[in-house]
Amino acid sequence: MAKTIRSPEVATSNWVQRSQAAASFYKSQVDASAWKVYAASNNAEANFATAMQAAIAAKTRQNAIAQSSDEVWKAGVDNLGSQRYPQGVAASQPKMASVMGKLIPDLQNIVRGLPARGVRGSAANENRVLGLIRGLHQNRGKYKSRGVAKTTG
Repeated sequence: MAKTIRSPEVATSNWVQRSQAAASFYKSQVDASAWKVYAASNNAEANFATAMQAAIAAKTRQNAIAQSSDEVWKAGVDNLGSQRYPQGVAASQPKMASVMGKLIPDLQNIVRGLPARGVRGSAANENRVLGLIRGLHQNRGKYKSRGVAKTTG
């Protein structure tokens, strides 16, 4: 007996319903796996470089952009992204606290060490700006939140 081909609506509905039921299985598979050893390997790096060069040569990014529109991504923001934004911010609060806990004290120390302000448009003020830039550049890479997990939400 031949299998009945579902309609696109039925197939989509089944996909949504089954994906909701599979959330715990998905989590268990992630919990049981490890990716970092392979991802950090020379083989993975070579595969990544090869794939990127192939994508660049095929102009994959340009082609995808040409096939999209501003309306599509704006509709995504209107219909879903704007509702998820506050949840994403709330879930990232521990990471933001970690970064700000490093950045703000360093900014305060850098600003304390800057030369005095001059009159508007003066070379002294330009030197202050350069001092701030150089101070932050010296700490480049320090303001990451590696090892701090997002909260769920």
